[in-house]
Amino acid sequence: MNRSIRYITLTLLALLSALSCTRKEDSLLVARGEGLLSLDLGFTPGVTVSTRAGEGTGDLKFKIEVLNSKGTIVQTVEDHTTLGDSPISLRAGHYTVRASHGQNVEAAFDSPYYAGETEVDIVIGQTTSAAIECSLANVKVSVEVSDIVKEKFSSYSVTVDNGASGGSLTFGSGNLDKSGYFKCPGSGILHYVVNITNTDGESYTVTQDINGVKPRDHYIISLDVNPDVTTSAATALRITVDNTVNEQDHTLDLNLNKPARPVLTEAGGADVSGPMRAPQGVGKTGLFNLESKGGVQRVVLTHSSEDIAALGIPYTLNLQEAGEDVRAAAAEKGLTWADFKSGATSVSGLLDIRTLLAYNLPLGTYTLTLSVLDQYAQRVDFLLTLNVTPAVEVSVDRVNAWARSAYVHSVFYTESRPEGMALQYRKKGEDAWTQFSGDFDVVETSFTARITGLEPATTYEVMPYTALEQNEASVFEFTTEEAAQLPNFNFDNWYKDGKSWYANADMGDNYFWDSGNKGANTLSEVNPTSPEETFVVSGKAVRMESKYVIVAFAGGNIYSGSFGAVSGLGASINFGRPYTSRPSALHGWYSYAPKAIDKVKAPYEDLKGTMDVGKIYVALTDWSSPFNVNTNTGTFFVPDEDPAVIAYGELEITENSNGEYKEFTINLDYRDLERKPTHVLVVVAASKYADYFTGGVGSTMYIDEFQFIFE
Repeated sequence: MNRSIRYITLTLLALLSALSCTRKEDSLLVARGEGLLSLDLGFTPGVTVSTRAGEGTGDLKFKIEVLNSKGTIVQTVEDHTTLGDSPISLRAGHYTVRASHGQNVEAAFDSPYYAGETEVDIVIGQTTSAAIECSLANVKVSVEVSDIVKEKFSSYSVTVDNGASGGSLTFGSGNLDKSGYFKCPGSGILHYVVNITNTDGESYTVTQDINGVKPRDHYIISLDVNPDVTTSAATALRITVDNTVNEQDHTLDLNLNKPARPVLTEAGGADVSGPMRAPQGVGKTGLFNLESKGGVQRVVLTHSSEDIAALGIPYTLNLQEAGEDVRAAAAEKGLTWADFKSGATSVSGLLDIRTLLAYNLPLGTYTLTLSVLDQYAQRVDFLLTLNVTPAVEVSVDRVNAWARSAYVHSVFYTESRPEGMALQYRKKGEDAWTQFSGDFDVVETSFTARITGLEPATTYEVMPYTALEQNEASVFEFTTEEAAQLPNFNFDNWYKDGKSWYANADMGDNYFWDSGNKGANTLSEVNPTSPEETFVVSGKAVRMESKYVIVAFAGGNIYSGSFGAVSGLGASINFGRPYTSRPSALHGWYSYAPKAIDKVKAPYEDLKGTMDVGKIYVALTDWSSPFNVNTNTGTFFVPDEDPAVIAYGELEITENSNGEYKEFTINLDYRDLERKPTHVLVVVAASKYADYFTGGVGSTMYIDEFQFIFE
């Protein structure tokens, strides 16, 4: 009887030593203590393949490995056909010869793996022969789906795995013509899961095992409709597993019109399909009742929490097979369950994790899965999401505190928004609370309030509450940021170091502002940026005039940072000074008198003859260090392209102020309300394109009395 086992025979033909080598060669073999192993692997008699009818034969190429008595590979031939009639020389001794074709992977489509081996003894001066039978070394699986299943079901798939990582294949409508090959599992068990959806949109899952799996087995999993069921109201799916070697049938009839699917409910009425709140110290949530009218084959509880595992509760726990010691250890940590007897026609049992959640786990979200397989091979996975929360209805999660405002992010733990949800706050140490009168921004169970009118660098307390609960355990403390101004922001202090002016009280601890003076003064004292004592708003001001110095255009400017060095015809500059506050705007005064642009460089040649433009801008960033600008190499600060920019605002000035100061306010556009800055950059330039050596000689900008606004 044809049992449909694939086998391949490699014949190692014996050749007479008189025909295979000369006497001289014999002498050399004897002298070296060697003999010959002759491999005749041609097609005649060569490699023969016995297959199932219709599959045909092919010219397979085999890898040959020769191992000595210690198991060390001493010869390797990647393709046996390259040997031709040439024998292999080996020292006299005992050897194992292996032959293989294909890759022995965990699972792959259309990738059979053949292997075989034999032992030989090599005799000095002689040629030895042997034969290797190579057979299918993995397990073959095919899936067949009947036409009526294709007609009555909108989707179907079969996933087979051998229990190893990566040892899984899924058969579906697009690859039923393929065969799957699996490394034979050490357990001797193949698992398969059938997922199928009928034309009414109802989905079903069937999980089964194939036991006693051996190499060379070929299993055909067939999906068909039970022919014994004649009424459409009781359509049944029949799944047959056919082992063509062992001639075994595994048949399962699943009545799809009577799913008898298990049901899980929570005693407190919580919706088990969504997040469930389990307040710490209360113990009201976590009593589950399982009802399975179809009985049970298996009930397994799984989780992925390190906190739960640290209590001695394994990541996977079979509730039916757990021993008394396991049950006792779990019960000590607050996990108990009823006996779920396998084979029972109807089951109703309890799973109790109330104590585990209320007293033994830290605050956080925990996900557990209760997998139930009933006697009808229907598997239901109940995904349980449990939030261990404080024993209050509402609490503050965090506060994003600015100088004069704060974003209070809170959470409610009830199933829906609690009645009377509100917020109040006060300075720490005061008795009276101030009621928050604004609107909450509610997203799912989170609600945010923006409190305004706070004082900088001040500690506050905030407390959310509901109509049923006003618990001072929910009080949250936070401190507002400092409303920090920049040093010499009114520009009244000036210091001259050699030829160069600086808008600082000194060049030590008060060194905050710089300009292009140092570079412009390389040969002589020019100072495009200088103190102004007459035309001012108050005290002193900054005067910036764009000039042509020797061979280059030098724009009048001032910036928070430091001058680096002259670089070619340009300079390197360090932009930014340390700063951690978050202002809302920059306020100040300016006066501008532009000139026509008469000095240009690429790429701004087309600007020649147009009026110059003055510019003031401010940026808050989270740079790890000041930003290095190099006008010679073309390295510039581009706020739209720098991901470190948290907030930015600018003012471009095109009109002549006619000898008057103009008041201005530049609002800062925050790109992220959560990130805090590490650096501040304030730049004022009499010529917008001075970095590119483009501008109008004589364009003059005055600025005075800058300050940050905090709202």
